[in-house]
Amino acid sequence: MPGWMLDSVALIDYYHDRPGVTPYIERILNGEATGAFSTITELELWQGIRAGEEERHEAMLALLERVPLDGAIARRAGQLRRQIGLDRLSLPDAAIAASAELTGRTLLTRDTRDFTTLKELIAIEFYRHE
Repeated sequence: MPGWMLDSVALIDYYHDRPGVTPYIERILNGEATGAFSTITELELWQGIRAGEEERHEAMLALLERVPLDGAIARRAGQLRRQIGLDRLSLPDAAIAASAELTGRTLLTRDTRDFTTLKELIAIEFYRHE
């Protein structure tokens, strides 16, 4: 069964009914795949949530597994940043990628700008913004 680590962009796209991510979310909701998010993603989402969106946001997060930042993820995120380049991979993106890798999930995103540099190192699936 596929398992995806949803980044912030994937969840934002779902909240805004953007069709590119919909098939992945439907597979998670139907039990055909598993879904998770990093606590870093949660932080990014909460900073941009608008009034009235809290309930929908909490309901979606309740359906996914929360992956807390721990020492192993912090170490791997630091290694990824050193390997890729501190100026080419942000700390939040490195932590999200490390969370996906260390939990055996594929990072799901449409953010090719920030994550393409990791394609050779971790499992990433890019969906299209349609």
